Amino acid sequence: MRKIKDPSVKQNKKKLPLHPFELVWYTLTGLVGIWGITYIVLGLVARYLPITDEDKGLVKVNGDFAKTFKLDFFGWGLIILAIAAVAAVLVLVLFSNKVDREYEKTTRRAQRLAQLEAEEAKEEAEQSEVIDAEVEPVKEEPKAEEEKPEEPVEEKAE
Repeated sequence: MRKIKDPSVKQNKKKLPLHPFELVWYTLTGLVGIWGITYIVLGLVARYLPITDEDKGLVKVNGDFAKTFKLDFFGWGLIILAIAAVAAVLVLVLFSNKVDREYEKTTRRAQRLAQLEAEEAKEEAEQSEVIDAEVEPVKEEPKAEEEKPEEPVEEKAE
């Protein structure tokens, strides 16, 4: 039985667990998430820092930030963290669908190859039932010219 090799399957190739675009998106969503967490921590520190003087750095910046953007560090940190989480979930969903499609593709290919191998095995089994016998060619001896019976000659009537 001969093996059928599928040219679309590359042998001895290490597969990356992550696609490069997937890795970039995870990195970006992670950095945005860290940015959001940083704003949350700054907002909590500014809110609960036991300083009574309004001229101290973080408390003043938090107040100015709240006047300008209508939310303080804590509020914007929550929004940014939520955006990063939604983006990360979208990336997970999109790339998991791709991985599922690739897995289904390889299983279908394996099923087709198994079916072809089964058909070839069946054909080989049918061919092996035929008895192979050595056949010697028949040598014909040259025969003497066969005598043809004489045809009666008709005489012409004159």
